[in-house]
Amino acid sequence: MSDRAFRRPPAAGRGPVGRVLTDGLVAPLRRFPFGLYPTLMIGVFFMIPFAIMFAISFAHRTESTYEAGFEITHYARFFSPLFTTHLWVTVQFAALASALSLVVAVPFTFFVSRLRRRPQVVALVFILCVLTLSEVIIAYSLSVVMSRSGGLPNVFEWLGFVDRAKSWYPSYFANLFGLTFFNIPFAVLVLYPACTRLDRELTEAAQTMGASPAKAFFTVVLPLLDRTILAAFVLLFVFTMGAFVTPTWLARPEDTMMAQLIAEQALGRGNIPFAAALSVFFMAVTLVLSLLAVRLRRGDRTSGA
Repeated sequence: MSDRAFRRPPAAGRGPVGRVLTDGLVAPLRRFPFGLYPTLMIGVFFMIPFAIMFAISFAHRTESTYEAGFEITHYARFFSPLFTTHLWVTVQFAALASALSLVVAVPFTFFVSRLRRRPQVVALVFILCVLTLSEVIIAYSLSVVMSRSGGLPNVFEWLGFVDRAKSWYPSYFANLFGLTFFNIPFAVLVLYPACTRLDRELTEAAQTMGASPAKAFFTVVLPLLDRTILAAFVLLFVFTMGAFVTPTWLARPEDTMMAQLIAEQALGRGNIPFAAALSVFFMAVTLVLSLLAVRLRRGDRTSGA
């Protein structure tokens, strides 16, 4: 028997599942064995806690804590008004904030991509500097700007737009503005590579044929960036679904989002199994939407090539 025949994998490994495992896991580790360490770290610090959380989501809740068991009552509460109301609020804020941030980020990123190299670098460095600010700093700064004591409401009263200044937060507008503002730098970084790959001659040809810059942007640029914009929307939507600090600081009590509900159930009410079930649901939704974004970006690269 030759060495090649001896090293041939068994028949079971040549099936569809075996090929997926071999091509997707074994082959990359053979080429890059140093990737085994971060893979193990992900398994230790992510998969194991997630497995524990998944097991706790089926546990039985007692008066003071919880005990091992298997019941689906915590998942059945997903159909209760408590869950559906906060889920709708979360989806609404995530969708609106993602869409509004793209409305600002798409033309800004396209404009930056058409600048010379040095202004592009300056703009990107500025965006990265904004990203260094934590969500706590941004939420606190916006609360100061929207406050009655020393923010924009006093300016509007001084200009005569309102008779008496009132604090703009907590409110629906303040939370939406905060989430949108926090998303814009991420949207710019997602859109920038696709904008730089656009051929300048396409917009120049459209303007040569009589189209205005605005019409060329809407009829030429946006159709070419549709997949990237949709992928960016999905990524921002997933990112905003888990917002906690901004709605805690700027939103009204009736605008509580899902991350706040999970914290309240776990820390405030001590209902760890229900909080774990909500977290498992969030992880599943995040995984599905992330895979959708990856598929859209892959299709964008294929069409661009």
